[in-house]
Amino acid sequence: MIFLQVESFGVFETLAQYGALGVITLGLGAALWFLLKRQIASEDRLKSKVEELQKEMNDYIRQDQNKIKETIDNNTKALENLRDIIIMSGSKTKK
Repeated sequence: MIFLQVESFGVFETLAQYGALGVITLGLGAALWFLLKRQIASEDRLKSKVEELQKEMNDYIRQDQNKIKETIDNNTKALENLRDIIIMSGSKTKK
């Protein structure tokens, strides 16, 4: 007589002994696993979108800072030129 040793399937073998209830439990477990994987993938996509938007916002802020700095520099130069003009015209009228 030859006896074949069948490997045990662990939890699945135990669930199979319960018949329909075991099959339903396996189905619910599979559905839960699918939904969990889907939720994790969705969270990963949202994280990447948030990181992308944060990078865009930082770039926008840097560009805006540079524009404001240029505007302030231009205004400072204009005021210095105006001051020089006022000083020169004031010295010409005194002579």
